[in-house]
Amino acid sequence: MIRSAIPFNISLLELTPARLAGLRPVRSLDFFDGNSQSFHDDGLFSVSIFGKVGDEKRSSRFSYIDIKVPIFHPVVYRALVSLKRLYGEIISGQERAVWNPELRDFERSDAINGQTGFAFFVANWKNLVFAQTKSDQREQNIKLIEKYRDKAMTSKIVVMPAGMRDLEIGPDGRIREDEINTIYRTLLAKSNAITENVLRANPEIINTVRFSLQNTFCQLYDLLESMIEGKKKLLLGKWASRRVFDGTRNVITAMDTSTAYLGAKGNPGYNNTVIGLYQMLKAARPVATYQIRNGFLQRVFLGATAPARLVNKKTLMQEPTMLKPDYYDRWMTTEGVEKIITAFGEEDMRHKPIEIDGKYLGLIYKGPDHSFRLFSGLDELPDGFDKKYVTPLTFCELLYASTYRHLTGLPLFITRYPITGIGSIVPSKAYVKTTIRAEAREELGPDWRPIGEDYTAYEFPITGGAFINSLVPHSARLGRMGADFDGDTASANVTYTDESIAELDDFLGSRRAYVGTDGRALASVAVSTVELVLHNLTGD
Repeated sequence: MIRSAIPFNISLLELTPARLAGLRPVRSLDFFDGNSQSFHDDGLFSVSIFGKVGDEKRSSRFSYIDIKVPIFHPVVYRALVSLKRLYGEIISGQERAVWNPELRDFERSDAINGQTGFAFFVANWKNLVFAQTKSDQREQNIKLIEKYRDKAMTSKIVVMPAGMRDLEIGPDGRIREDEINTIYRTLLAKSNAITENVLRANPEIINTVRFSLQNTFCQLYDLLESMIEGKKKLLLGKWASRRVFDGTRNVITAMDTSTAYLGAKGNPGYNNTVIGLYQMLKAARPVATYQIRNGFLQRVFLGATAPARLVNKKTLMQEPTMLKPDYYDRWMTTEGVEKIITAFGEEDMRHKPIEIDGKYLGLIYKGPDHSFRLFSGLDELPDGFDKKYVTPLTFCELLYASTYRHLTGLPLFITRYPITGIGSIVPSKAYVKTTIRAEAREELGPDWRPIGEDYTAYEFPITGGAFINSLVPHSARLGRMGADFDGDTASANVTYTDESIAELDDFLGSRRAYVGTDGRALASVAVSTVELVLHNLTGD
């Protein structure tokens, strides 16, 4: 997405007399009033200005500092000095220049003919015409300056509520303060050297002080900006972020669209997005957690005070075992199961048998007729079922067997960033895959007979197989997504309410999901990525 397409949504706070009418300014550098422990009435911690200590108002009342001379807002100042280095050099007094009325711009000059300083620049800056280039960044800076040229300077600087930066007295009796208070005091100290008589008679005298105030204002802005969007993201990352819970973001890979015959069940189609088991467990956390807790685990852990139905590792027979309460919490509470899902992110553990207190959690029968059942000991295995097809239950088998009927088919919305159009957001249905090579197995019921066609796990993991850990949209979606396989990533978000499922079904069953307003098909497999693969295969 080209930079010029990004919405221009910068807004500067203009401190008009009306907005300042209800605020009292901070005027004093003193913390306390004389030798007392009472805050100075006009200071940075004034009770009269900000409210009593401990009062909620103290964390919401603002004030301001009148520095007496207008300086640039830091955002505008940044934009100015980035457009032309000479502007910053004139403001700081490092370089002399003359004003060219024809070009409506500053030009470098010598010490005899040129002028310099904050006042000289401000006297001409509103008449500046900025040269256009092909740089998108420069274009955005020019737009910003033009939009706020009449409001770019201020002599009033906002002071945040005292409750957010109050003094602290340590155990040693020393006073500790937030670093922002030091910046406020610097602004106050420097502005005290400015008088209205000097401003009217000879503003050039205070060029150095004015530039110092500008730097301090920029320092204040940088500090606040770092709190919001710096490395720690104190505000943006903790409270102001708009996060989508239970989503996942992964690399896009190519889909295997081969099938035994057209329309065969258990194969992803145009409206499916293939997603790995671990990624889907995280994306649909509430659904996955509920199904895992209420599946096979419920037959193992009968209660917090009841023996667990574990399996002896030598005999493979059921062995009721009293466990510590921690085990029940780990396997039968929402928090515990969520930790198990998170631990499943480690691929090394996925094919390992689950052991608890030196015993197996359970067994799995995987018959030659492509059937399977989870159970708790060879004493449950009926006659006619060969125990050579019985193995200890692994993490992958437990999680997939508990959720395969409930995760595949959920609405899965894929978003490819940067968004270039409506095709960058793909409404689809999840198709959950475990290992790259998998097999279809039919679940057996308590009577060890097939439960029905709806209980067929089409992507049952093959022990030792490599796992799918990516998002795989259908090849026909790639063109409108603007995606290929050179490391492009996409976000996937799941919805699981009955209303959202019905809404997606209605959309995918309508014409507008496949045909555009111009009557043409919205998607095609004739995309550059597919054509490149065919070219490399055929040489044509």
